[in-house]
Amino acid sequence: MMIKQEKQQLINLLKANQVIKLGKFILSSGRESDYYVDMKKAITDPEILLQVAKIISSMINQDKIDRIAGPALGAVPIATTVALQSGIPMLMIRKAQKGYGTSKLIEGDLKEGDRVVVVEDVTTTGDSLLKAVNAILDNGGRVERAFVVVDREEGALEKFKTEGLLLEPLISISDVK
Repeated sequence: MMIKQEKQQLINLLKANQVIKLGKFILSSGRESDYYVDMKKAITDPEILLQVAKIISSMINQDKIDRIAGPALGAVPIATTVALQSGIPMLMIRKAQKGYGTSKLIEGDLKEGDRVVVVEDVTTTGDSLLKAVNAILDNGGRVERAFVVVDREEGALEKFKTEGLLLEPLISISDVK
């Protein structure tokens, strides 16, 4: 199975580039964790980005998708690389509407009824990704699939399930710890 080999290659790249760090870390939530997922290191590495794009592009190549979307900041390089790999235009979702210019929450051309794939770098609870999904839905798009490169396995999948959505991690933290 090709996808399984591609995912193992991604795991190898993440390990080789020390994206998953073991030790004692304080997370943005204020909680302590025995590992840290340094996704900024991953999303600035062209080899890792390309591997992520290959996996997601092959997983969606049978779907009729109009847009690839990524919330700022971490998912924008992922959405960009997937857009380049798949030839599907992308959207960038801001954390908040800007108060000047066009005041858009979503940058890019989202049309009513567009079928959208949303990508994210890492999920813990899934809250920020869910905000991005809701931004797409609130602006007339249809979220067909949602992918995350690394799921920390701390509730994101369950939260999406309760919302009637499927979150598809490329890898879960238990795959690499």
